[in-house]
Amino acid sequence: MNNVLKPKSLILNSFRNFQKVEIQLGNKITLISGQNGVGKSNILSLIASGSGLSQKAILGSNFQPEFNEFFNIDPSEDYDNYELYIEYTCEGKYALGKKLTFKDDTSTNRGIRIIPRTTNYFSRIKQGDAENAAKNDYGVGGAARVGIPTIYLSLSRLYPLGENREKVKVKKIRSNNVLNRVDVREKFKTWYNTVIPNAIKDDETVKVIEKKACPRESMHMNINNTPTLSQSIGQDNVGNIISALVDIYLLSSKPEYTGALLCIDEIDVSLHPDTQINMLNLLDYLSDEYNIQIVVSSHSLTLIKELLKKEHMNSDSYRIAYIKNPMAPYVSEQKSYDLLKADMFGNLNFMKPKVRTYFEDKVGQTLFGIFIDAYKDIYAAIAKDPEGQILRNVPDNYKNLNSSILEVREINDIREYLNEIPVGLGCEELLKLNNADKFFNRVITVLDGDSRLKDSNQKPKIKDFLDEEYVPEIELPNGKKEKLNTRQHDTNVCFFPDYFAPESFLYSIIYKLCKEPIIYSDFWKSVDMQEETALFTTDRVKNLFARLPKDFNNDNLKDIFKEVDSGSEVWKFVLKTEMVKYYFYDYKTVNKLKWFMENLVQAFNMAYPLTISNRYC
Repeated sequence: MNNVLKPKSLILNSFRNFQKVEIQLGNKITLISGQNGVGKSNILSLIASGSGLSQKAILGSNFQPEFNEFFNIDPSEDYDNYELYIEYTCEGKYALGKKLTFKDDTSTNRGIRIIPRTTNYFSRIKQGDAENAAKNDYGVGGAARVGIPTIYLSLSRLYPLGENREKVKVKKIRSNNVLNRVDVREKFKTWYNTVIPNAIKDDETVKVIEKKACPRESMHMNINNTPTLSQSIGQDNVGNIISALVDIYLLSSKPEYTGALLCIDEIDVSLHPDTQINMLNLLDYLSDEYNIQIVVSSHSLTLIKELLKKEHMNSDSYRIAYIKNPMAPYVSEQKSYDLLKADMFGNLNFMKPKVRTYFEDKVGQTLFGIFIDAYKDIYAAIAKDPEGQILRNVPDNYKNLNSSILEVREINDIREYLNEIPVGLGCEELLKLNNADKFFNRVITVLDGDSRLKDSNQKPKIKDFLDEEYVPEIELPNGKKEKLNTRQHDTNVCFFPDYFAPESFLYSIIYKLCKEPIIYSDFWKSVDMQEETALFTTDRVKNLFARLPKDFNNDNLKDIFKEVDSGSEVWKFVLKTEMVKYYFYDYKTVNKLKWFMENLVQAFNMAYPLTISNRYC
């Protein structure tokens, strides 16, 4: 087929609670799932709004669903600032992009509707060139829908035949009606019986069901021993889906047909698990037979389990997008059935498989928790106002920094999946373990910052860099500077920010805060405002380190910081004042923390699937 266009991804940079979220779509079947209120129906409606044909379908309406038929944009919403994009591919390669913009047509009773405008968002060409390419290569105008026949079904909004009988009309059709063709009747009956075996007899006649307020009619053939108006919700919904498939079947006979898009909201409504699997198998088969791309939403654990298997075998054809956290939605990277099931039921006591995470010592583990908490707080503050000047020392590119911080969203719940173990071993021993046995590929090893340099002679002493930034480089005899070599390491190994041990890192922050109390006056004011920290002054904090020798090193600092769980004054200051969060609450330093979080997520994404597979093998 020529010019087989398919939506590849939906980008929600800004839409209600969505910020910087990407939904990847499979070539055949995509399942959108998650708890109530995360916006599954919104996503389906948006995907369906970028494409369509004005051609009328046999069963009413046309192949171009209108967003406002299924979804409402309130005039009070800031829809002018919504930023939504759909990427389309042709034979697996990028074809064109559409930006979903909103137009207020309430004066003509059309509501606030979507206009899909060609964009250069996904390409590196000029806007005008993108519009010309879309028009010349694919016949898609600048403010036109992509020419994919599209059907949107919202099953949860289709009332049962037996309810509101005054709104339901069962119509006989003429013998010359296309729906009475032998092949059409046979398709409807065969496909229906595939989903609900032996439901329709061979000699049943075709009727049409018309429901008021529903844009599409549906085909109907009597179910064995079930009067038309006594059909269950599930039986009726199966009929609606099969009717949409028949419409696509009839369209497929046209020479210009290249494929279709079918979106089904809440596909599992009132369907038995066996029926759900039968429906999925039918859709899978017809997706190949008629080149139909299918996107559905569902809470069904049955469908989630089946699609997970298919995605594991072929992630190009099948995709699950499980959306978490209604207040700040994001697509979960975890594709474990047990985890998704636990999230669906809100089961906080579910025994999640956890990734062993090794630290050199207890201080490292404590600092790890401090880093995580600091990043979560920074993330939450920026998520509330992505374009705001949230941190100190605002640069010109602060919006880009905000955006990059929001991309590392997995940190928000990562500790739920970690089994943190301070092993009491040094860097070299932990690296030897990691290299000696493949078992340790499923372990995250978090090493101190000073472990990044292999040669101990290259490791800097914190006393030499209290007043300046350490740069890992040396000066050669010829005067040129050369960067020091950091360790080569596996993805499951990550290092704390900076090039210092935890004790030295903490001391450097304390030193700066105490040396420049005027510059950091907002920090000291916040310390004074809390009853449990109000007694800390610069002099009192300095006195905690009074016994440090002049030529001190990290071993001397370890003697002060070693009592993590003892409630010592130094740890009370570190933890209660949240000084590490304050240090990173700065556009000048936050990149160090973000870098560590990015590496931690990469390590987790390597180790967690291996942990899962080991649990169930």
